[in-house]
Amino acid sequence: MIQKAMGAPEWLTRGAVYQINPRTFSPEGTLKAITKELPFLAEMGFTTIYLCPIFEHDASENRDNWSDRQKKYETQNPKNQYRMNDYFFIDEEYGTMEDLRECVDECHRLGMRLLLDLVYFHIGPCAPILKKHPEFAIQDLDGNIKNGMWHFPQLDFHHQGLREYLWCNMVYYVSVLDVDGFRCDVADLIPLDFWHEGYRRITAVKPDAVLLNEGSNGSSVLTAFNALYGFSWHNHLYDVLLNGEKASDFRADWERVENGCPAGGFILRDLENHDTVTDWPDRMDVLAGHRGMDMVFALNYSINGIPMIYGGNELADTARVNMFANRFYPGKYEFTSRDDDAKNTPDSLRRQALLKKLNALRKEDPRFVYGKTEWIDTDCPDDIIAFSRTYEGKNVWFICNPKNEPCTVNISGGISKDTERVAVSGVEQKTENLFELEPYGFIIVRD
Repeated sequence: MIQKAMGAPEWLTRGAVYQINPRTFSPEGTLKAITKELPFLAEMGFTTIYLCPIFEHDASENRDNWSDRQKKYETQNPKNQYRMNDYFFIDEEYGTMEDLRECVDECHRLGMRLLLDLVYFHIGPCAPILKKHPEFAIQDLDGNIKNGMWHFPQLDFHHQGLREYLWCNMVYYVSVLDVDGFRCDVADLIPLDFWHEGYRRITAVKPDAVLLNEGSNGSSVLTAFNALYGFSWHNHLYDVLLNGEKASDFRADWERVENGCPAGGFILRDLENHDTVTDWPDRMDVLAGHRGMDMVFALNYSINGIPMIYGGNELADTARVNMFANRFYPGKYEFTSRDDDAKNTPDSLRRQALLKKLNALRKEDPRFVYGKTEWIDTDCPDDIIAFSRTYEGKNVWFICNPKNEPCTVNISGGISKDTERVAVSGVEQKTENLFELEPYGFIIVRD
């Protein structure tokens, strides 16, 4: 019997998820700065805004409770975004609860949705809730709270009281602040039945609210989550672009992941996110160049799944940002400039035009959302990515060259030269089967 995912509302599937890390999104690093930019993002066609954690952070300066990464990047910032102090307050770094309310309201006025980031696997060592309920955290045999894998307390989901506390937190933001759902940090490490009940409760308040699983457990989309993360996708895509991985191996990994995901399940397709921009050697607009990243977005919007882009990608941003840096503790890192100069460079304008077009395609053409993906055989399987999307008898074709050298390719089946070219960069079609692709060239056509 084929297992079917519970799916997702069209407001999520027919658009793209735009991730914002508030502390690096702008030099101001505040919710008000985000609200100010929402009309620009809406005009580009983005439909879902997802904010990295904005709940009150633990500010402990005891480095025994700092994660290894927090220490590695030497910003000296005691506040780790993923070490919460109180889930029911907004950290003063970003503003106030009223600032969040205004941000949510502006999103809704512009026809967008807003998701918050839940960090429930662990909590800060000084969290007030642990003073009242130390039993909410895992303890050693002597009753002392134990630190988890990131050197701060891990919550104990055996306690029904903890579960009720966190479910109330979810319902609070959906009901009182009117947020549209949550991205759930390391959700596979938390019992699935907790998320199932959390989903039931938030959708009782807002029927089309969603949960995104920052994990890869395919069974989670059967009852609790509307989409999974595509860790394997972005890791292999990075290696194809920069480390010489074969496109055929990239395709094989896609097939492996698809076979492990229930029918109708959605996978988020990204490359940069708050983790990768922190840990990778440089921004992808530097490592693969602006043209390489243009190709990445064309690919991520064309393959089955839900595209997710990182704040600044729409500007072809190259600022060296870091999730542990903020305006108070910048260290050696930068922040995304959102002034007119940054928005009007040739590379930024080209990126904006491309993403605006891709966002429109997902809204207007169901093939990009629900079309069946079938890979196209070529005479360059190790160098070229090619597939079609078919829905209700109509087709979209995608071909790209993910390498930094030109390639001439013959594809099986062929594509009429009379089909509509909806997006082309660095590709010349010679015949129905023969294509010449420049480095990072791509083409999207539909009948």
